[in-house]
Amino acid sequence: MRTEEIPLIIPCADASQIGIFHKPEQAKKIGIVVVVAGGPQYRVGCARQIILWSRRLASEGYPVIRFDYRGFGDSAGQFLGFEAIDADIKSAIDKLMEVAPELEHVVLWGECNAASAIMMYAWRDTRVSALVMQNPWVRDEMTQAKTYIKHYYLIRIMQTSFWLKLFKLQFNPIKSISSLIGLWHTARRLGKPNSQLVLEEFDSLSTFQEKMREGLAHFSGKILLFMSGYSLIGKEFDELVLSSERWQAIVAEKEMFRIDDPHADHTFSRSQDREKLISNAVAWLNTL
Repeated sequence: MRTEEIPLIIPCADASQIGIFHKPEQAKKIGIVVVVAGGPQYRVGCARQIILWSRRLASEGYPVIRFDYRGFGDSAGQFLGFEAIDADIKSAIDKLMEVAPELEHVVLWGECNAASAIMMYAWRDTRVSALVMQNPWVRDEMTQAKTYIKHYYLIRIMQTSFWLKLFKLQFNPIKSISSLIGLWHTARRLGKPNSQLVLEEFDSLSTFQEKMREGLAHFSGKILLFMSGYSLIGKEFDELVLSSERWQAIVAEKEMFRIDDPHADHTFSRSQDREKLISNAVAWLNTL
């Protein structure tokens, strides 16, 4: 399908965001807003995946906006962190509805801490009917320690390359053992997070992980979750869910479809992984 890429200025509070609107020749009633991760990325994405996915989605008939939120890429203003981009996401949705008024539903798409951000935002906006997320960011001292012990050190000692480096004196075992002991003590000291937190006023919750959890609990739409086999960030999310009865209950009750790619890295940067992800996403979106 023929598509058009239109540059946009998206007003947001005291600044302007820069975005690109991918307009299909024959648009569906569902539009997609892609939120970039809050690292050294902008609206093109790591390994150009955001622009490639947006073009593919538009070719399938889905209007898409990808944008730089305030303080990132070409957008003006100050970046306050992924926990403070609700207004940026809302402004992008407003603009999408303006340039594609025929839309009836909006899907939010995000990777890493962009996935975390849309979990915290989506329940507030009735226009959002579905989420597509990749390896959500839940960085926490306890889950990070457990994840590294389980998915890095235990796997590392079973690899031939580890023993070759050891025998060639290219490896400092004292430093690594010290690091491992430190992580083990951290995991034991912090223990399990409070899984019985009583829901308070959302904005008064003390951590972004709690806001993610309760935001997800209050979101009534459908969810597609992509997880990578080579993402310690993704494994840390799984570790958090496993350590909390509240998280487990929420995930179990959601209409969530999960796809694991055991060979993909955190950003699905390899072309075959990138293509597999977008093909699966399009198939899922077509069922909405």
